[in-house]
Amino acid sequence: MILEFIHSDNSRESINLNLDVPIKNEWINISSKSKLDFIKEFLPAYKSGQKIVLFDSNHKQLLEFHKQNNINDLDSVDKVNDTCQLLFFTSGSSGFPVGAFKSKENLEQELKVLKGLVENYKIKQVIVSVPFVHIYGVLAGLLLPLYLDGVKLIVKDDFLPYEILEEASSNNSLIITTPVFIKALSKINDSKSLTSGLFISSTGPLHIDDVTLFESKFETNLMQLFGSTETGGIAYKFGSSNIWKAMQGVNVSTNEEKLSVSSAFISPYIFSEKITKLEQPFISEDIIELDDDGFILIGRSNKIIKIAGKRISALQIESILEMIDGVEKVIIELVYKKELLRSEQIMITMQSSCKIDKQTIKKRIKKYYGVLTIPFNVKYVDKIDHSAMGKKIIFTTKYST
Repeated sequence: MILEFIHSDNSRESINLNLDVPIKNEWINISSKSKLDFIKEFLPAYKSGQKIVLFDSNHKQLLEFHKQNNINDLDSVDKVNDTCQLLFFTSGSSGFPVGAFKSKENLEQELKVLKGLVENYKIKQVIVSVPFVHIYGVLAGLLLPLYLDGVKLIVKDDFLPYEILEEASSNNSLIITTPVFIKALSKINDSKSLTSGLFISSTGPLHIDDVTLFESKFETNLMQLFGSTETGGIAYKFGSSNIWKAMQGVNVSTNEEKLSVSSAFISPYIFSEKITKLEQPFISEDIIELDDDGFILIGRSNKIIKIAGKRISALQIESILEMIDGVEKVIIELVYKKELLRSEQIMITMQSSCKIDKQTIKKRIKKYYGVLTIPFNVKYVDKIDHSAMGKKIIFTTKYST
């Protein structure tokens, strides 16, 4: 793998890495904020067999936890030491982040499958816009290029959308990115033909309209990956299909409509207050419908809304509302108030350049899903922020309607 780092002044530097380094017989933390510093520290340590803890040092709860705790001192850490090499943490969007231990075999078996999914594209260079502290960033953004052999890895700390587009103009490029970047690229004025390239997006499903617009605008290919920190990759899909296909070696079924998964990619142990063995099959909070060719993802159990008798993911509604002129970002939450006649309500949080009439919102939803029968309120905010992996997490209130 050839590493090319783009500095903030857009100068480029080719980096040679010494992948043979001495290791410590303990877990070490890697939390470098610079991608170049991270790569220089992580890849030699990983190749040498060092046990590594990865976490987002911008996550205040995690940073405080690591200041007060040493993974090497946790109860029962001895039982993971013989089998596991990496410890990732979830985003913590539904509580304090869960730690997921991974063995080298977990990662390398998934890498073989990922390599098989992209090999027809004859990749010559990999461009990465995601951070490396998360499992998707490490797997797809760092280890996959290493596993492909002979490719150039192009990295910058903070790519802008038009810069990604410029880099992707080279033939046979693989771009590792997120839904936020896919949507941002679709909004820029520039249009290029990227027929030999492949974009891989993860951390959340895209609305079919977003995919169709992106692929038609750039004449390119988009593959979405679906999984979690604990499970690793579960499924994938190309283009605007609504069918997710299980990755090779992954067994998918349902348990009371929830996704049940068994695979060699699943963490053997997790850390949530204490270290526990993770049994298989793993039952997620994702509601799915099995299909002959795979499955349809309905959404997270706590983010599903019934409209005209159909179960709709709140993420899907966020995507279609973000297509309204003036609307930049949307967060939708289900709210339950027992004291009301209709206890289930929707709170729509918007970052918008103008106030959007409620009738406009109703018409937009009706166009895709039918009449909205659930009452809703709209809250406007100055800014909806994103985590390092593009998940919407923080906002400050302006006014409500």
